[in-house]
Amino acid sequence: MSELAATPVVVTKPDGGSVQVLIDGSVPVEGTRTTSTDTTLAAILETVFTVFDPDRTLDPGLGKPFAILPRNLAPQSVPPSIQDYLRQLTVCANAAAAALACGSILAGHTSEADEYGDISFWLGEGEYDNGHELEVLQSLALRGRIAENVGLKEVKMSTKTGLPTTVNVPTNASAEVAALIGLLRRMSAIRVFCLRGELSVYVLVGRYSTGGTSGWCGLLGLGVQS
Repeated sequence: MSELAATPVVVTKPDGGSVQVLIDGSVPVEGTRTTSTDTTLAAILETVFTVFDPDRTLDPGLGKPFAILPRNLAPQSVPPSIQDYLRQLTVCANAAAAALACGSILAGHTSEADEYGDISFWLGEGEYDNGHELEVLQSLALRGRIAENVGLKEVKMSTKTGLPTTVNVPTNASAEVAALIGLLRRMSAIRVFCLRGELSVYVLVGRYSTGGTSGWCGLLGLGVQS
């Protein structure tokens, strides 16, 4: 991906919190401001709209959203190699979820909904290791959701696949699932946690390094449990 292919768009929540959405404008997108004929894009947009942009100000016609950045992080500080990894992470997470017949690879088969897709994020350097989940949420403008949910819950990871145990992976994993597993193995110190509620927010976070740049990144998804 070229440096100019990704366009940052700021979206603001009703509580005043805001993030940047990185848009891949290199591929034309069919659809309108509120809908899309691309089911994967529609699922990713639904997550972005629900979590960050309930007024649906983000125009799908700009391109495909592939990552979330904190509001105070300069997009220019995210090199093309990192942008490309984030794009692959979003694409492969949603492809793997589709191959396993679930909406989110993080919420997996525990979710009763399939309309929400997963989207990657980049936090950069900071204290985001184990025990600093609140800092992760703060950077993603999500800390306010804690009051709306039961609380933070750890999601266990499978020692065999490296994926959350919320998703049932067959012995012979598909190419889509294998591709995601390969991408996740390039990260270190991975963990998954969620904010449980009627609409649960799932966060996978870990460290990634490439080309002299390192930082914390991951995936964000939604799940519905009755």
